Amino acid sequence: MPENKVNTLITDSPLEAAKVLLRGGLVIFPTETVYGIGASAFDHKACRRIYEVKKRPSDNPLILHVENIAALKVCASVNPAGELVFQKFSPGAITGIFSKKDPNLFTADLKTVAVRIPSNPTAHSFLEFCNVPVAAPSANLSGKPSLTKMEYILEEFSGKVDCILKGEEPKIGIESTVIDFTSDPPILLRPGFVDFQDLKEILPELQVLISKDKTQNTSTDAPISPGLKYRHYAPVCKVILTESLENVPQDAAQIGFQFYKDVTYQIQVFTNEDYMQFLYSFFVECDRRKIAEAYCEIPKEGRGKDALLNRITKAASK
Repeated sequence: MPENKVNTLITDSPLEAAKVLLRGGLVIFPTETVYGIGASAFDHKACRRIYEVKKRPSDNPLILHVENIAALKVCASVNPAGELVFQKFSPGAITGIFSKKDPNLFTADLKTVAVRIPSNPTAHSFLEFCNVPVAAPSANLSGKPSLTKMEYILEEFSGKVDCILKGEEPKIGIESTVIDFTSDPPILLRPGFVDFQDLKEILPELQVLISKDKTQNTSTDAPISPGLKYRHYAPVCKVILTESLENVPQDAAQIGFQFYKDVTYQIQVFTNEDYMQFLYSFFVECDRRKIAEAYCEIPKEGRGKDALLNRITKAASK
């Protein structure tokens, strides 16, 4: 059935956007990672509408966004390891999974809750005005690359959500690091800007999830975090991870550190941080330009490599 169009308010006022959300509306807002599409976590009807708009599988959980650690502790039973990590890395691109404290929160029927505290100033003001936890997955169609530019948001979601909040655009460019603190020892479920080595310095017992991508697509278990069970981050074009961009076809696209020739579309990066910032917009532009193949150079050693490989390999997996 065709989706009913709504009148989308486009505003740069976090207060206006918060009023829309508290009336049961869906609001797209920027974070430091990617754009999110949010609803009050106490409004189960609005949260279910997020799934409809994104065409998201109903067992794929949502991350709650709150304004500070005090608000986090209202939602979740924060253990000492979680407290340590959030004191060090938040506000920022870190998500913790904890036992749910408030039974009224929408958590896709899970007894756990995923929560983070964004550092983006627009997001922070918006959450303060909301004064409720905001359930917000990335603003994209399910399985597609997350969106990091306002022009893409307006193109995809005008007429589908109640409000689009303008503000400082995402700087990091990929989704948050996710840690399961309900496990002993804690487990890194999804790498991100805050990487494993950063975390090991204060959480030496931290483990890394052993990927089961080949079996997770058919698993009947509900995932406790986004990015674990379903195909993610994938454009329509074929994504190819390569050690060198030397042999990229002329009619393809390329992103990486060293180009050997010009091709139809290309983005040059100089660090892994650059790479993270531009990866998803590269994928989106490839599809907008109807490019069939997108070549991605293997990231450099060090910070960001694991996160980039996670996103690119998932995008390349059909």
